[in-house]
Amino acid sequence: MQGLRSFSQVLRKACQNRLLTSQLRQMRTKPSEAEKRVVSLKSCPNLVHQTPVDKITVFPNLPETNAESDAVRAKTDVVFWKSKVAPRIRNDGTKTALLYVRLTHGGRTQWVNLNTANQGEAARRARNLWVACQSKGLTASLADFAPKDAPRAPAVVTLADYLAAARPIAAVRTTTLHAYESAIFRLVGAVRGIELKSLHRAVVATWREKVGRVRLDQITPATVRAYCAAEVATAARAGETAKDRRAHTLASDVRDAKALFSKAILRDLPKSVLLPPELPFASITAGATTRRFVATVDPRTLYLAADALDGDTRTAFDLLLVVGLRRGEADALTWQSLDLVAGSLTVGTTEFFRPKSKESHRTVPLPADLVARLRARRTAAPSAVCVLEGQPLKTTGKTYHYRAKAWDALTTWLKTQGITDRTPLHTLRKMSGSWVYSMAGLEAARRHLGHATVATTAASYLAGGAVVVDFAAPKGEAEKGRP
Repeated sequence: MQGLRSFSQVLRKACQNRLLTSQLRQMRTKPSEAEKRVVSLKSCPNLVHQTPVDKITVFPNLPETNAESDAVRAKTDVVFWKSKVAPRIRNDGTKTALLYVRLTHGGRTQWVNLNTANQGEAARRARNLWVACQSKGLTASLADFAPKDAPRAPAVVTLADYLAAARPIAAVRTTTLHAYESAIFRLVGAVRGIELKSLHRAVVATWREKVGRVRLDQITPATVRAYCAAEVATAARAGETAKDRRAHTLASDVRDAKALFSKAILRDLPKSVLLPPELPFASITAGATTRRFVATVDPRTLYLAADALDGDTRTAFDLLLVVGLRRGEADALTWQSLDLVAGSLTVGTTEFFRPKSKESHRTVPLPADLVARLRARRTAAPSAVCVLEGQPLKTTGKTYHYRAKAWDALTTWLKTQGITDRTPLHTLRKMSGSWVYSMAGLEAARRHLGHATVATTAASYLAGGAVVVDFAAPKGEAEKGRP
């Protein structure tokens, strides 16, 4: 009996606390009304007996309920959200300028861009968004929050998207455009620290994809200059020769990369391509990329020694030294380009070859001894398409692969003759230009070599009409054309 009386007292106390708490929460804004209810409840000691014992409800823990209420009150305070807003981290490790907040509601978690970099304003927006979620849900709240009347500013174009827009506009050969793109990928990848770890095709493809995602505003003239300066300083530790070579390579890459931002390309770009205020290579001077030629071998001595070469290798030698052709021009030269009656050779556009520039289209007179050797070659191979033996010509491909067999043999022979340049084949062309320069002046050398401007010729060669380069003629006759 005593135990039942104790249980009844405990139950009465619990019920009174439950009802008191409920009424206080409902009338928190009316203290006087709450006091009346408390007095009323205290005057009804038998209230608990209105509920049968077997239907008693276990009420929630009141301290936990109060804690939950405190958490709700905290989230309605802007101060709470100041520690919750933060920038996101991009894939490349950089932080976003705008602040984000992560919201969870109804089992769904979402990062929300608050469209501001101010922490206080971001916290206020996060608080308002959370409050809205409690009544509308996350989806509806986000729809109301999104600034429909202020769309996000378009992002600056990436390298890959810029190149996709520039390719149809660039009025250069496919091989030249490919060289330009290779240069800019090397520079951008190096400046951004995106390392190419292997030349395996799949690795290169992944590397190019990463570099292509770099926005143009992430590459500035200042960062390019800093990279080039650091590279040259590193190379200088190995000596002046290594330093000069590295500086020359970087200058060549910068020049090629700048060509992709030429006035002609920028003028015709689609309006949808958003460029940064400062282009990546806008104020960078590429510097000299052509080394001034200094002869180390007498061309007459070399010409006489070439009698030891076989027919195809000797023809390759003549096309570079006597005619002054570029290696690619000689490699793709067809018999149709030769007039063995008039004794001339024409460099022009064919099904398989496009000259470097419109100035590269030219007709070069040939000396009699070279015409005789070419006639003998033609008689021996009347059905040949190309002057030099090798693989069939191709009309496709981004890069040019030299097809003639003679180049390796000629390179090896030139090294035995004292030519130590890194590009001994091109040295023959420079010898040819220097000879014409000394015989007839700068303009004649420019036309002979097919340069676009005399500046290119002057930057490369030591010493205007077309001049026959005839090393076989006696010295007095060879100099008759000298002004």
